[in-house]
Amino acid sequence: METAIVLPMLLMLAIGLTEIAMLVIDQMAVANAAREGARVGAAAGQYTSGSIDADDLILRSVEQAACHIDNGKLVRVTIYEADAAGDLPADLSKVNAYAAPISGSLNCTASGSTTLTCETSCPWLPANRNNAMPTPANLGVLVEFEHNPVTGLFPFVSTLSLSDRAVMRIEPNTRG
Repeated sequence: METAIVLPMLLMLAIGLTEIAMLVIDQMAVANAAREGARVGAAAGQYTSGSIDADDLILRSVEQAACHIDNGKLVRVTIYEADAAGDLPADLSKVNAYAAPISGSLNCTASGSTTLTCETSCPWLPANRNNAMPTPANLGVLVEFEHNPVTGLFPFVSTLSLSDRAVMRIEPNTRG
């Protein structure tokens, strides 16, 4: 009799914990993607070589890290010049927003170009980024994703929109 009363509650608790664990795993993958993008962007600074620039390098690193999101999909990556608090600036000329493909299919191979496309005119060109001492710019990477429930047993849990960001100072050009 006690088992019939307690077992449904234990099953709901186990399923709920599984759902939360999967959400945490995806959130950690997104946090890693944002950090990796900011790390690459800080090192790339004003990099431009042919048709490849710093934003392409940032997007590829975010895309590679986002390939580890198992129960959701990447929605958008925003590259911006962070203000003192690390937030998006009021000046939209320092913000580049890139959308992930609607299908959610990312390029998870080690080569090739990114599948993310510019949503805006992407006015903050790498050539215009301040990497001069004593006050180089802070580069921010905001990664947005949608998490889909794993079990689907909870009717009140639908797709969750979550995000994470990372901010790093652009490294000065020491190559001469």
